Amino acid sequence: MILLTRILHEKRALFSTVVMIVTVDVLLYAFAVYPWSNRVSRAETRVGQAEAELEQARTNHATVIESSENKISADSLLQHFYTDVLPVDLAGARNISSPFLVMLAADTNLVLERQTSLPEKNRGNLLGRLRTTMVLAGEYQDIRRFIYQLETAPEFILIEDVILSQGDEAEEELVLTLGVSTYFWMGPDAAL
Repeated sequence: MILLTRILHEKRALFSTVVMIVTVDVLLYAFAVYPWSNRVSRAETRVGQAEAELEQARTNHATVIESSENKISADSLLQHFYTDVLPVDLAGARNISSPFLVMLAADTNLVLERQTSLPEKNRGNLLGRLRTTMVLAGEYQDIRRFIYQLETAPEFILIEDVILSQGDEAEEELVLTLGVSTYFWMGPDAAL
């Protein structure tokens, strides 16, 4: 211990300088480096969160853009459907339902016994519907061919009801009661 006190006494200036430097380093670390390193780590955490939020925002933006493009495409297809596929008015719907169905029945060797049509419009709906009920008589193969050609026709006609029954017992004909509908554009202030 005497040796240590002797060294400290003889090298007091050097020892004091080292103690002062260490004290200054500790004070610098305590008041400057440590708070700054905490700030830097918090800033890095905020940067990481901001990058994650930015990536989420980019993903959301891409989703919104894709949804917008899909909506525009759907609106375009719907407009095409309204203008090019559906009849533009009740007269056009009648032209599809009446002459087309009568000619199709004649082409498939079916006898049209009765046909009735009734236009309908629901409030708040821009589309009208023309419901047609047909009673046809003929052989089973002809009825199948009629329904197939009706389903594959480019005209927009929906089959809603199909009732197949046996005709008179003397004849082997079948009777087909068929309910079909077609829709047409009525617009906001059209009346039937």
